[in-house]
Amino acid sequence: MTEHPAVPDRHTYIDGRLRDGGGPPIPDLHPGDGSVITTVPGTAPALLDDAIAGALAAQPGWARTGPHERARILRDAAGLLESGADRLVRLITLDNGKTLAEARGDVLVAATHLRSAANWATGLEGSTLPADGSTLKLTLRDPVGLVAAIIPFNATLMFAAQKAGPALAAGNAIVLKAPEQSPLAAPALAELLSAAGLPDGLLQVVQGAGDVGRALVTHPAVTMVSFTGSTEVGRQVMRDAADGMKRTLLELGGKSANIVYADADLDSAVHAAVGGIFRNAGQRCFSGSRLLVQSSVADEVTERIARIAGAIRVGDPFDPASDLGCLISRQQEQRVQRMIDDAVAAGATARAGGSRPADVHPDGAFLAPTVLDFRDLDPPAGAGPSIIRDEAFGPVLTVQSFDTVERAVELANDSPFGLVGGCWTRDLERALHTARAVRAGYFWINSYGALAPDAPIGGVGLSGVGRELGRIGHEAYTELRTVVVDTAPQAAHRWYAEPAAATAPEEPR
Repeated sequence: MTEHPAVPDRHTYIDGRLRDGGGPPIPDLHPGDGSVITTVPGTAPALLDDAIAGALAAQPGWARTGPHERARILRDAAGLLESGADRLVRLITLDNGKTLAEARGDVLVAATHLRSAANWATGLEGSTLPADGSTLKLTLRDPVGLVAAIIPFNATLMFAAQKAGPALAAGNAIVLKAPEQSPLAAPALAELLSAAGLPDGLLQVVQGAGDVGRALVTHPAVTMVSFTGSTEVGRQVMRDAADGMKRTLLELGGKSANIVYADADLDSAVHAAVGGIFRNAGQRCFSGSRLLVQSSVADEVTERIARIAGAIRVGDPFDPASDLGCLISRQQEQRVQRMIDDAVAAGATARAGGSRPADVHPDGAFLAPTVLDFRDLDPPAGAGPSIIRDEAFGPVLTVQSFDTVERAVELANDSPFGLVGGCWTRDLERALHTARAVRAGYFWINSYGALAPDAPIGGVGLSGVGRELGRIGHEAYTELRTVVVDTAPQAAHRWYAEPAAATAPEEPR
């Protein structure tokens, strides 16, 4: 029997300590076997108010703290993440169901995000603008104030660091709502930041379902909302934030195309396509869930990917022999299974997978890596089974073929999403044309899936608003202020008639 890490009995983190949220209890289940890890009380409204009040009280002093000190704390926290990785890895696997290797990757990427944020703490700059005579014009970057952040279940620690790092680097306070399906990693990050010297109140963690998130987003003290999650919830977040004219940063769903041209390095393309869809059981917003292959190599590429998919070992995420763990819940497994079944009923061919694998825990949320071949079906744009255009968020790859570059682009753009994309070819002109023609905020050429922490990512269409990471992503957590200084003030031109000076009345004689 797998030995699981100890789990705290309190999960709301306010003003430097874990507290009982006092709200409705939410069972936290291990997706590998359906067992109850712990019961997490949601954060009650009064305690949410306390979290916001504490953040508001702490933020002005933090904004006055020098950027080098902010950077030091973030770097020290990154070091603590790495030194405590073994415990965090097991906590993530218990909470989320991803393999130990994938959980370790989350810890290391979270540390990278904090270090990147530390660099920007001292690197965010204003500018001077061309002077007019004696006028000096400056732009300054101020913190936005109080950030509300809502993160998804699929990489909780990584997303918590991705949002907390830039917000804190810029001098803000942040109240972060942990995902109800995966609540344990966010308060662990808050504890590590506190141990690194972050003053109390600057990172608060609240728990609960959608009602807690909505109360946070609509709170009048919140000035910015940073959300990563589904498009459906993102729409609601945007509507709620609009009432208070709050700044929003939304990274939403994706249904991304990975295009393989016939002249590509097929070995590299095949292995990248496998990793691009099946890692983390397909639960990544930038998964390459649609494979588009030029017809002359489509048989070879599809057969090779299907053969690899069939050999991937799915099982207990705590077993080092497992290549792939589980989905977040049985409900999600069943949802993806319905999408697979609908596709097969419509004429798609399952070249690999298509159902639960054998020899997994009966109460675990497992699904075999699945390759659905749509080449014989060839549905017209905007038609066909939903799994071609809608995000499944599971280990399912759809395959379609094309003959021309124009058709490849047409297929890639047959989706309301536009988060990422990729293509494989030795022809640089074709590659750059494809990158410009596919509607996506992030595009790989001859690679797929590796995000650079210093390059902005975000989507178009139903994939979101704004960008995270890089200079632009860190500047998103600042307010731009313009200051105009007249270094030689003179009397201004008067466009009005100046009244004559009043004269004193004559003294009576």
